[in-house]
Amino acid sequence: MTRTAGSSGEKTLKALREAGLQRLYRQGFAGMTLRQLAGDVGIQAGSLYNYFQNKQHFLFELLEKVMTDLTDEMDARLQGVETPEQALLAFIECHVSFHSSRNKEVIVSTMELRSLTPENYTVIVLMRDQYEGRLRDILEWGNRTGCWLVPDSRVATKIILGMMTSVGSWYRPGGRYRISDLVLIYQKMVENQLRLGGGPKDASPKLAS
Repeated sequence: MTRTAGSSGEKTLKALREAGLQRLYRQGFAGMTLRQLAGDVGIQAGSLYNYFQNKQHFLFELLEKVMTDLTDEMDARLQGVETPEQALLAFIECHVSFHSSRNKEVIVSTMELRSLTPENYTVIVLMRDQYEGRLRDILEWGNRTGCWLVPDSRVATKIILGMMTSVGSWYRPGGRYRISDLVLIYQKMVENQLRLGGGPKDASPKLAS
């Protein structure tokens, strides 16, 4: 596929992604068309093929970018952590912040996963599995060092991620909670649940006033 080079092309690509996200959020994959998307950013429909092969490719690239951005941000947060507790708190902070601030992308990624072709679906699910593995590794690290006792790290990973990911479905900017408040609440909740299984009880983070 040929893409338009230069700053103008990058700006158009960014505009297409943002407009496409809004269309997918409001109409779903089946309801949106590339012609509508072209109209949203003021270009000819034929020009879209400088950026995307077809509507399926557009969806795949959008979901892939969300997972890549999340994974890259998580890896940056986890770099240099020295204990399982530090790693856990960093993971929670990144996950909750990302899913709160980019909730539309997360919702679309979840709802439209089913709209991918089998080949594209496999790629995105593998990326998600690898991301989940980061949390599972942290939980197993804590088990080995006696920070907590998690009977089944795979099940615990699913439970914790499910609880944290749901923040994207109800958080709204300008509401009762700041994202930083939510991060602290989730950190305390997850830590408390893990401590119930055993291990030393360190001080939990305190909610900002």
